[in-house]
Amino acid sequence: MNTLVEHIQRLRDKQYIHDFVIEKEMVCSKETNEIFEPENLIIERTYRYEGDSNPDDMTVAYGIAAPSGTKGVIIDAYGTYANPKISEAVRKIPVREVDENQVTS
Repeated sequence: MNTLVEHIQRLRDKQYIHDFVIEKEMVCSKETNEIFEPENLIIERTYRYEGDSNPDDMTVAYGIAAPSGTKGVIIDAYGTYANPKISEAVRKIPVREVDENQVTS
């Protein structure tokens, strides 16, 4: 099983280099200061992680693409410990998973 750090590195290697945060129901890039409505983004990759020693250690990392070409990551717990603000925003983002074997720029 891969660790959360390995999943994040896999996303970084695929050019999801920015960190997205949720502010006032909008998705914001901390590095570029871009602000996006969730509906205008696409979830292209999803990695779930469950801790080896603690089943409550459940995290999901999303690889998200914006129309501007900005690609980034949002991380959240899932299940009981999920952040309601993040979960609500992510539910609004359409999912179009990219094939792992597909070459991306």
